[in-house]
Amino acid sequence: MNTELLRTFLEVAKTRHFGNAAENLYLTQSAVSSRIKQLEETVGVPLFTRQRNNILLTLSGERLLPHAENMLVAWQIALQEVGVPSNQALQLTLGGTSNLWDAFLQSLLPKLSEEFPDLYLRTEINSSQELTRALLGGRVDIMIVLDPPTSTDLEIRRIGKMELIMVASVPGVAREDIPDLGYLYVDWGTAFNMEQARLFDEPVVPLLHTGQAPIALEFLLSQGGAAFLPAALVSPYLEQEMLYPVQDAVSTSQEIKLVFSKKSEKCVQLIPIVNMLEGLYTKAIAQSS
Repeated sequence: MNTELLRTFLEVAKTRHFGNAAENLYLTQSAVSSRIKQLEETVGVPLFTRQRNNILLTLSGERLLPHAENMLVAWQIALQEVGVPSNQALQLTLGGTSNLWDAFLQSLLPKLSEEFPDLYLRTEINSSQELTRALLGGRVDIMIVLDPPTSTDLEIRRIGKMELIMVASVPGVAREDIPDLGYLYVDWGTAFNMEQARLFDEPVVPLLHTGQAPIALEFLLSQGGAAFLPAALVSPYLEQEMLYPVQDAVSTSQEIKLVFSKKSEKCVQLIPIVNMLEGLYTKAIAQSS
C-alpha cells in the first residue's frame, strides 16, 4: 500500500475539501483527486461522496479511516525504530492528553532520559479514547491520563496529583460574577467536567473551550475571565497579582494515572520505567507530609 495515498485520504477526510487538502499537502488539486481515485480503485469502493458542495465520507470511507490512521502511525514507528542506534536498546512511546503535557508530562521527559540513558523516546498527544486504541493496538506503550479506561488487560498506577484552582483576571470575584466576567472552560477529564457543569445555577456559555492550560492562561491574561487552572501554573501570577483566586470556589485535586497493557511484548521492559514514575510520586507525597 502506498502510504502517500493514505496520507492524502486522511487529509481530504479532515478538511472535507480537495482544494484545502491539496494546499496542506503542497500538491495540485488534480494530484489529490488522482490519488483518491487510485486509492478507490485499490480498495474497490468509493470513499467520498459530494452532497451540496460538501465532500463526505462514504460508509466504506468511515470504515477505512481508523485503519489508515493505524497504518500510517505503524509505518512511522517502524521507520523510527529501524533507525534507532544500537546503543539505545529500549524504545518507549509515551502518550498523553493535551491538558497534561504542559502541566505535568513535559517535566518527566528529562527525568526519564537521565534515569534511562539508553531510552529512545517518542511522544504522542491525543484524546483518551484515541490513546486507549493506540495502547491496545500496540502503537503506544504507556499513556498518562486523568480518566483511565477500564479493562482487565490494562494496569493502572497513580503517578501524580494536580491541584486545580479557580482564578480570575480581576480581584474580588465570586462565582456568581463569573457569567458576566466570562468563563473559560478547560477540559480536565470527565469526572471534573461534571463538577464544572454544576458550578453555576444556570448554564453558562464559555468564552473559550480548550484542552490546553497554556492557551486558557494566555487568554485569561489578555482578555480576562475566570478558569480552573493548575496551581503550579498560576502561582507566579497570583504572587504578582496578575491573577486572583475566585473567592468562593473550592480547589480540587485530580489524580494522574499511568496506564500500560499487561499483554504488551514490552511489559517486562516497561516495569522499571513504571516503577520509577510511581516512585517519584511516592517521594513527593512523603516530602509534602
